[in-house]
Amino acid sequence: MNTWYSRLLCWSLIAIPATLMACTVLPAQKDTSQFFILTSVHQSDTPAASVGSHPKLSIGLGPVDFPGYLKRREIVTRVGGDQLHLSEDKRWGESLESNFQRVLSQDLGTQLGTQRIVLFPWYGRPQIDYQIEVQVHRFETDDTNRSQLDARWIIKDGKSGRELLAKQSNISGTVAPGDNAGSEALSADVNILSARIAQSVLSLNQAQGTAAELQDSSAAAN
Repeated sequence: MNTWYSRLLCWSLIAIPATLMACTVLPAQKDTSQFFILTSVHQSDTPAASVGSHPKLSIGLGPVDFPGYLKRREIVTRVGGDQLHLSEDKRWGESLESNFQRVLSQDLGTQLGTQRIVLFPWYGRPQIDYQIEVQVHRFETDDTNRSQLDARWIIKDGKSGRELLAKQSNISGTVAPGDNAGSEALSADVNILSARIAQSVLSLNQAQGTAAELQDSSAAAN
Protein backbone atom coordinates (compact mmCIF):
# COMPACT_ATOMS: atom_id res chain seq x y z
CA MET A 1 0.00 0.00 0.00
CA ASN A 2 1.49 3.34 -1.03
CA THR A 3 1.93 6.24 1.37
CA TRP A 4 -0.61 8.50 -0.33
CA TYR A 5 -3.36 5.87 -0.18
CA SER A 6 -2.59 5.08 3.46
CA ARG A 7 -2.90 8.73 4.43
CA LEU A 8 -6.20 9.07 2.54
CA LEU A 9 -7.60 6.00 4.27
CA CYS A 10 -6.58 7.34 7.69
CA TRP A 11 -8.18 10.72 7.10
CA SER A 12 -11.36 9.01 5.91
CA LEU A 13 -11.56 6.91 9.05
CA ILE A 14 -11.23 10.07 11.15
CA ALA A 15 -13.53 12.29 9.10
CA ILE A 16 -16.50 9.93 8.73
CA PRO A 17 -17.20 9.50 12.51
CA ALA A 18 -16.68 13.22 13.05
CA THR A 19 -19.19 14.00 10.31
CA LEU A 20 -21.71 11.56 11.78
CA MET A 21 -21.31 13.12 15.23
CA ALA A 22 -21.87 16.59 13.82
CA CYS A 23 -25.07 15.41 12.15
CA THR A 24 -26.49 13.77 15.26
CA VAL A 25 -25.75 16.48 17.84
CA LEU A 26 -28.99 18.37 18.54
CA PRO A 27 -29.23 21.85 20.00
CA ALA A 28 -29.94 21.98 23.74
CA GLN A 29 -33.64 22.22 24.56
CA LYS A 30 -34.81 24.85 27.03
CA ASP A 31 -36.38 23.33 30.14
CA THR A 32 -39.85 24.87 30.54
CA SER A 33 -40.84 22.86 33.63
CA GLN A 34 -42.78 24.66 36.35
CA PHE A 35 -43.03 23.32 39.89
CA PHE A 36 -45.94 23.78 42.30
CA ILE A 37 -46.82 22.85 45.87
CA LEU A 38 -49.90 22.84 48.08
CA THR A 39 -49.91 25.50 50.80
CA SER A 40 -51.59 25.59 54.18
CA VAL A 41 -54.14 28.28 55.03
CA HIS A 42 -51.84 30.08 57.49
CA GLN A 43 -49.37 30.63 54.65
CA SER A 44 -51.95 32.52 52.62
CA ASP A 45 -53.48 35.95 53.07
CA THR A 46 -56.83 34.43 54.09
CA PRO A 47 -57.44 34.34 57.86
CA ALA A 48 -57.91 30.82 59.18
CA ALA A 49 -61.24 29.98 60.74
CA SER A 50 -60.84 27.72 63.77
CA VAL A 51 -63.09 25.66 65.99
CA GLY A 52 -61.29 26.77 69.15
CA SER A 53 -57.99 26.58 70.94
CA HIS A 54 -57.09 23.18 72.35
CA PRO A 55 -53.32 23.24 72.91
CA LYS A 56 -53.33 19.98 74.91
CA LEU A 57 -55.14 18.02 72.21
CA SER A 58 -52.80 15.53 70.52
CA ILE A 59 -53.50 14.20 67.01
CA GLY A 60 -51.86 11.40 65.03
CA LEU A 61 -52.37 12.01 61.30
CA GLY A 62 -52.05 9.06 58.98
CA PRO A 63 -51.70 6.91 57.14
CA VAL A 64 -52.78 9.04 54.18
CA ASP A 65 -53.28 6.88 51.09
CA PHE A 66 -53.43 8.12 47.48
CA PRO A 67 -54.56 6.31 44.32
CA GLY A 68 -51.78 5.13 42.03
CA TYR A 69 -52.56 7.59 39.21
CA LEU A 70 -51.69 10.51 41.51
CA LYS A 71 -48.39 9.05 42.73
CA ARG A 72 -46.37 10.94 40.14
CA ARG A 73 -44.73 14.34 39.72
CA GLU A 74 -46.72 15.34 36.62
CA ILE A 75 -49.82 17.36 37.44
CA VAL A 76 -52.94 15.44 36.46
CA THR A 77 -56.04 16.97 34.89
CA ARG A 78 -59.22 14.94 34.40
CA VAL A 79 -60.72 15.16 30.93
CA GLY A 80 -64.26 13.87 30.88
CA GLY A 81 -65.20 11.11 33.27
CA ASP A 82 -62.48 8.55 32.67
CA GLN A 83 -59.59 10.21 30.82
CA LEU A 84 -56.51 11.78 32.43
CA HIS A 85 -54.08 14.31 31.01
CA LEU A 86 -50.52 14.46 32.35
CA SER A 87 -48.93 17.88 32.00
CA GLU A 88 -45.65 17.98 30.09
CA ASP A 89 -44.27 21.00 31.93
CA LYS A 90 -46.23 21.41 35.20
CA ARG A 91 -45.01 19.25 38.05
CA TRP A 92 -45.38 18.91 41.80
CA GLY A 93 -42.33 20.12 43.68
CA GLU A 94 -42.41 17.05 45.92
CA SER A 95 -44.41 13.89 46.47
CA LEU A 96 -48.07 14.97 46.35
CA GLU A 97 -48.92 12.42 49.03
CA SER A 98 -46.34 13.87 51.46
CA ASN A 99 -47.25 17.46 50.58
CA PHE A 100 -50.96 16.73 51.16
CA GLN A 101 -50.31 15.13 54.56
CA ARG A 102 -48.11 17.99 55.76
CA VAL A 103 -50.53 20.72 54.64
CA LEU A 104 -53.50 18.87 56.16
CA SER A 105 -51.60 18.64 59.48
CA GLN A 106 -50.81 22.36 59.40
CA ASP A 107 -54.43 23.24 58.66
CA LEU A 108 -55.66 20.91 61.41
CA GLY A 109 -53.25 22.52 63.86
CA THR A 110 -54.63 25.93 62.91
CA GLN A 111 -58.24 24.76 63.16
CA LEU A 112 -57.81 23.09 66.56
CA GLY A 113 -55.30 25.53 68.01
CA THR A 114 -52.77 22.81 68.80
CA GLN A 115 -49.17 22.11 67.81
CA ARG A 116 -49.33 18.52 68.99
CA ILE A 117 -49.80 16.76 65.67
CA VAL A 118 -47.71 13.70 64.81
CA LEU A 119 -47.37 12.45 61.24
CA PHE A 120 -47.56 8.77 60.33
CA PRO A 121 -45.37 6.73 60.43
CA TRP A 122 -44.48 7.60 64.01
CA TYR A 123 -41.99 5.75 66.13
CA GLY A 124 -42.28 4.59 69.69
CA ARG A 125 -45.60 5.15 71.42
CA PRO A 126 -46.53 8.83 71.23
CA GLN A 127 -49.39 9.90 73.48
CA ILE A 128 -52.16 10.80 71.04
CA ASP A 129 -55.83 11.42 71.75
CA TYR A 130 -57.11 10.70 68.24
CA GLN A 131 -55.71 9.06 65.12
CA ILE A 132 -56.99 10.24 61.75
CA GLU A 133 -56.65 8.02 58.68
CA VAL A 134 -57.38 9.43 55.21
CA GLN A 135 -57.96 7.56 51.96
CA VAL A 136 -58.00 9.92 48.99
CA HIS A 137 -60.04 8.76 45.98
CA ARG A 138 -59.77 11.88 43.79
CA PHE A 139 -57.60 14.96 44.00
CA GLU A 140 -57.23 16.89 40.76
CA THR A 141 -58.67 19.63 38.59
CA ASP A 142 -60.67 19.04 35.42
CA ASP A 143 -61.11 20.63 32.01
CA THR A 144 -64.04 22.75 33.27
CA ASN A 145 -61.77 24.60 35.74
CA ARG A 146 -63.11 22.80 38.80
CA SER A 147 -61.09 21.18 41.55
CA GLN A 148 -62.20 17.97 43.20
CA LEU A 149 -61.20 16.27 46.46
CA ASP A 150 -62.98 13.02 47.34
CA ALA A 151 -61.73 11.33 50.49
CA ARG A 152 -62.86 8.89 53.14
CA TRP A 153 -61.53 9.59 56.61
CA ILE A 154 -61.67 7.72 59.89
CA ILE A 155 -61.15 8.99 63.42
CA LYS A 156 -59.88 6.41 65.91
CA ASP A 157 -59.27 6.50 69.62
CA GLY A 158 -55.58 7.22 70.04
CA LYS A 159 -55.15 4.83 72.94
CA SER A 160 -57.27 1.80 72.03
CA GLY A 161 -57.34 2.18 68.23
CA ARG A 162 -61.12 1.78 68.28
CA GLU A 163 -62.92 3.39 65.36
CA LEU A 164 -65.02 6.30 66.54
CA LEU A 165 -66.23 7.88 63.31
CA ALA A 166 -65.99 7.31 59.54
CA LYS A 167 -67.06 9.84 56.91
CA GLN A 168 -66.83 10.57 53.20
CA SER A 169 -66.10 14.12 52.01
CA ASN A 170 -66.63 15.34 48.44
CA ILE A 171 -65.25 18.84 48.06
CA SER A 172 -65.18 20.94 44.90
CA GLY A 173 -64.00 24.45 44.12
CA THR A 174 -63.36 26.86 41.25
CA VAL A 175 -59.91 27.25 39.72
CA ALA A 176 -59.18 30.98 39.39
CA PRO A 177 -57.80 32.33 36.09
CA GLY A 178 -54.34 32.96 37.54
CA ASP A 179 -54.13 29.55 39.20
CA ASN A 180 -52.20 27.89 36.37
CA ALA A 181 -51.77 24.46 37.95
CA GLY A 182 -54.86 24.43 40.16
CA SER A 183 -52.66 24.22 43.25
CA GLU A 184 -54.41 27.12 44.98
CA ALA A 185 -57.87 25.60 44.47
CA LEU A 186 -56.65 22.19 45.66
CA SER A 187 -55.03 23.79 48.71
CA ALA A 188 -58.39 25.39 49.54
CA ASP A 189 -60.05 21.97 49.23
CA VAL A 190 -57.55 20.53 51.74
CA ASN A 191 -58.38 23.36 54.14
CA ILE A 192 -62.11 22.60 53.88
CA LEU A 193 -61.37 18.94 54.60
CA SER A 194 -59.32 19.96 57.66
CA ALA A 195 -62.25 22.05 58.95
CA ARG A 196 -64.65 19.12 58.67
CA ILE A 197 -62.24 16.75 60.42
CA ALA A 198 -61.48 19.31 63.14
CA GLN A 199 -65.16 19.87 63.86
CA SER A 200 -65.73 16.13 64.18
CA VAL A 201 -62.71 15.75 66.47
CA LEU A 202 -64.02 18.54 68.68
CA SER A 203 -67.51 16.99 68.81
CA LEU A 204 -66.08 13.61 69.79
CA ASN A 205 -63.84 15.22 72.38
CA GLN A 206 -66.75 17.10 73.93
CA ALA A 207 -68.92 13.96 73.95
CA GLN A 208 -66.19 11.94 75.63
CA GLY A 209 -65.66 14.69 78.17
CA THR A 210 -69.36 14.80 78.95
CA ALA A 211 -69.47 10.99 79.30
CA ALA A 212 -66.53 11.07 81.68
CA GLU A 213 -68.19 13.78 83.79
CA LEU A 214 -71.43 11.77 83.98
CA GLN A 215 -69.50 8.68 84.98
CA ASP A 216 -67.67 10.58 87.71
CA SER A 217 -70.96 12.07 88.97
CA SER A 218 -72.57 8.63 89.02
CA ALA A 219 -69.63 7.17 90.93
CA ALA A 220 -69.73 10.00 93.45
CA ALA A 221 -73.47 9.54 94.00
CA ASN A 222 -72.99 5.87 94.74
